[in-house]
Amino acid sequence: MTSEMQNANNAVRQVLLLLAFVAALVMAPVAPEAGNIVFLGVSVVCLLLMRSRDLQLASRPVVWMPLLGLGLLFVCYGLSAGFTAGLQGCLIFAPMLAIWPLLAALSSKASATSLPGLAVLSLAGAMGAAAIALDEFLTTGTLRAGTSVANPIHFADVALASGFLATLGLVRGQSSARYLYLLGPVFALVAVVLSGTRGAVLAWLAMIGVAVGISVWLRLVSWRWLAPIVVAAVCVGIVALLAGASHLSVVQRVIADLTSIAAHGLPTDSSTTDRLHMYEGALAAFLQSPLIGHGPFGYVEAAAANARVPFGGTPHLHSDLANFAASGGALGLLAYSLFLLAPLVEIWRGPVTSSRRGLVVVFASLAAGYFVMGLTNAVIGILTLTVFYAAIAAIAGSLSFHHAEAPA
Repeated sequence: MTSEMQNANNAVRQVLLLLAFVAALVMAPVAPEAGNIVFLGVSVVCLLLMRSRDLQLASRPVVWMPLLGLGLLFVCYGLSAGFTAGLQGCLIFAPMLAIWPLLAALSSKASATSLPGLAVLSLAGAMGAAAIALDEFLTTGTLRAGTSVANPIHFADVALASGFLATLGLVRGQSSARYLYLLGPVFALVAVVLSGTRGAVLAWLAMIGVAVGISVWLRLVSWRWLAPIVVAAVCVGIVALLAGASHLSVVQRVIADLTSIAAHGLPTDSSTTDRLHMYEGALAAFLQSPLIGHGPFGYVEAAAANARVPFGGTPHLHSDLANFAASGGALGLLAYSLFLLAPLVEIWRGPVTSSRRGLVVVFASLAAGYFVMGLTNAVIGILTLTVFYAAIAAIAGSLSFHHAEAPA
């Protein structure tokens, strides 16, 4: 291939990658339908541009782990519901297939996106979500901001993932300006709180805890610096409550949950009660078919039939663990684990460099966030959140890739 053709190909890949990451990181939090279409369309084009040498990328954890997860789902769904239904059931995880072609496009250093560039895009997405939430709250007084964009829960979850991915900007560089990327989790918190989503609040706390804990463990942050930050954060929280934050929907719901847990051991609101019935039914359905589950289209009915209190009218069981356990059994849960851990395993197994520890912190917090968000609502399998996951995985692969020897 001549140098002119190589330069032209690299230019095309750069444009495609810019479109893909703008779609996933900037558009998904504020215009998810359009972002999903652009991202998936670009991924198809990248697939058509793959070269024979890109086949060796299949050995990277960020590629083979999601593909193996899809294969396991196809097996268990096919055995429990038949070939056609199994194939249809796997389609909701189709964005996972975008990881390989995107990583192939990123495999050239001339096409790779820089850490600061990715962080800026993620920060813009989180900022956009916070702006939409504030606008809805201030103009309409809604208790569940984000409804103009998507389901408030999914809106909060995408904002959360975008905000924490923005902390990639902290990983490299010595300038104090890099601390501006800490605004990512702050913008995410604004969107989460105004959305009234309790699960996302819990996920935000878990992601902060994981990020801080691993940072201390890896000696990226010392207790001498951490202690005053914690004290300052507590003070800000107290001031916010005194200033009226206690009247926000999500704060009132969390306080009500804590009060109910203290009195009864579990929250007693209707939303939580309905979810507990679903989880009970999911466990019973899993025990009924522990290896392959009940298939992608029959697991909700199986869970409802096995619950002590029947339920219906729901497309899923409001939990990734419940969904994968009831639909795919042990194989489904293994697939879920492969999906969730692929980006972190990719970074962890990468070469030891000055930025590796910081990358571990970022991708561990994202894995924790997806897991905790998925405890109380479907996440993996929801189109926008699965698209965002595919972008996270491709980014992890690229960042690990460009510290290693590039393929011939």
